[in-house]
Parts: sequence; C-alpha cells; structure tokens
Amino acid sequence: MSEFAGYPPQPNVPSARRARSRTYRVWARALLWTPIALTVAGVVLGLGLFAAADADPAYGSSALGYLGVVVWGGLAVLSPVLLGSFVAGLVMLIRARG
Repeated sequence: MSEFAGYPPQPNVPSARRARSRTYRVWARALLWTPIALTVAGVVLGLGLFAAADADPAYGSSALGYLGVVVWGGLAVLSPVLLGSFVAGLVMLIRARG
C-alpha cells in the first residue's frame, strides 16, 4: 500500500481492441459458410435423389431413393461437426468485428 501513497488512482481505461489478421478473418468466414453450403447441398441432393426415384416407376430407380437416405443419414451423423464449425466461425467472426 505504501507504494501507491501520493499517486492519483489509475484511470479505468478499456484495453485496446486486438487487431485480427486477414488470415483469421478468412478462416472465420470459411468455418462459418462451409457447413451452411454442405448442409444446403446435402438437402438439395437428397431431395433430388428422392424425386428421381419417385419419378421413375421402374424398380431399378429405387437405389436412388436409398442413396438419398444415405446422404441425409450422412448429414445427420455429421451434424455435430457442422454445428461446431458453424459456431466456431461465428465466434471468430464476432471477435474479428468487435
């Protein structure tokens, strides 16, 4: 306490904003938009395969429907990874802006 005697109190100044590199911002956008693009592509591909399987009355096209189920199953299995990447990219983007 004796070392602070006679000195005015330190001002409460917020620390300077940390500058983020361009590479950091690029990774933030990549981690944010990659899972969105993969999810949209998987849903569209699955719907397209279901429509193709339903359009052809022959029994040979049923494999397309099963392939659509496999695509949607892959999305369901990868959803934690996609969600984790999206959240990480969102946090990084917020840090880069704020």
